[in-house]
Parts: sequence; structure tokens; C-alpha cells
Amino acid sequence: MFNQKNRFFPSITLSVLGLPLLLVQPSVAQQPTTGIIRSLTVGDRACYVEVVNDQGGQFTEFANFEICEQNLVGQRVQLTYESGNIQAASCQGNPDCADTETVMLITQAQALPAPTATPQPASSRVQNLPDGNYRYWSGTPSGGVVSDDALMANGGVTFTFTKQGNTITGIFGYVDGEAICVQGQVSGNTVAGMAVQTLQGASVISAGETFQNFGPSGYLQLRRGRQASPTVVRYGSALLNLNGLNRINAGSRVPPRGC
Repeated sequence: MFNQKNRFFPSITLSVLGLPLLLVQPSVAQQPTTGIIRSLTVGDRACYVEVVNDQGGQFTEFANFEICEQNLVGQRVQLTYESGNIQAASCQGNPDCADTETVMLITQAQALPAPTATPQPASSRVQNLPDGNYRYWSGTPSGGVVSDDALMANGGVTFTFTKQGNTITGIFGYVDGEAICVQGQVSGNTVAGMAVQTLQGASVISAGETFQNFGPSGYLQLRRGRQASPTVVRYGSALLNLNGLNRINAGSRVPPRGC
């Protein structure tokens, strides 16, 4: 369901004895130093660590095999890297191949306590904003204006919305990935209502009463979904928590009037 372009590691499919072989290539972007571990996978060359950084970007990094033996999935961690040698990709998993390459390896992953949200003054709550158009971002801006290039470089999620009274209508999405329209009533910094995703191949995340996250960030939770058409999924219940997002310039895109 979730697809964040250019943040996932690329893959190369080769053929060995007529069978497909998937070689995982770690991300070429700068390695995250903190984030939530999504998965640990033992490979032929190293332990592969899938991590979501604090801005919502997804990465897969090489690590020492010992990292895969630790109970880290789902935890927020501090990562330490060192240069090291692993079997070269050209070996294609052949244990007799002696070719190596030098890469950055995760050598330590220290579990961190969950971040404590800093209480926001009442005047900064979304509920108390004047009517108008706004945009919020999960990254930390250096100023009030953030360019599209800066967003693409840093990733994360944005919520571009219009506020009329306590009614919020907007687009929540990953900077270079999927997006969904959310509409509802705001209380403090939480929007409760419904959501509609329009996307070729869109599928239901949760059809029942259990909330499921829209992507890895955890800001938006959805349930009571139904497939309205091959390209439209409607959710009868949506909860969007805007705590931790920062207000930036509204941008050039006008929020929708309805979902």
C-alpha cells in the first residue's frame, strides 16, 4: 500500500541457475543517525536494517550481523556507523567468492526513550488558527519559508489544509510518496473525521474497527475503509494528530474544498 518514492532502497534482479535473485542495495542518501527500526534481515553480505528517520524518510542500511540478533524492531534507536568490508555484490551470494567492498556499517544501535511532546501554547493550536489556508511539515524548518527543493531533500510528511471554523479539509501526504484527502473537525491539534484516497491501485488499509497507520509516520490513522472503485478508497473514520508538525509557508497549491 505505502510507497515513498526515492526513499526506499533500489533493488536489482539477476538470474542464477534460472532462478531470480534479488540483491538489496542500501540507500545512497546520508545515513540516518536516529530513527525507528522497521525490520532486521540477515543477508549473505550483512544484516539489513530498515529504519524510518525522525522526518519520516525510509532507509535500508548495512549493519554488522550482530545487530540482527538484537530485539530492536519497533524501537527508536541511536545508530553508530563505521567503515567496514563486506562481500562484494558481484559475488551474488557465492560463499567461495573472496571479493569485498568497503561500506558504512551500523556497528551499534542504542535504544532511545520515546520523545516527550512539548506542550504547545493554546494560541499555536490548529483549533485556534484564524480561518484560512495552511501547511504543516514534520521536518524542522530553519525559517518560516521552506522551498519545494528543501522539502524534497528532507522528506517527511506535510498537511496542506483549509480551515473554516472547526472544519478542516486538506491533503496529508509523504513529500515524495502517497497522499490522501482528510476532512473533519479539529480539537486542539487533532482532526477527527473521514478520508478519501484517489490513486491507481489504491487498496484498503483497514476495513474494520481497528485503526491502521497511513504509512510509517503514525500521524494519520484510518479505519472503516471500503473500495469505492479501482482508484478510490473511502475511510469512514480518520484521526490525524498534528502534534509535532511545524507550520510553514502555505505553498502554491490550494487545498481542496472537500474530499
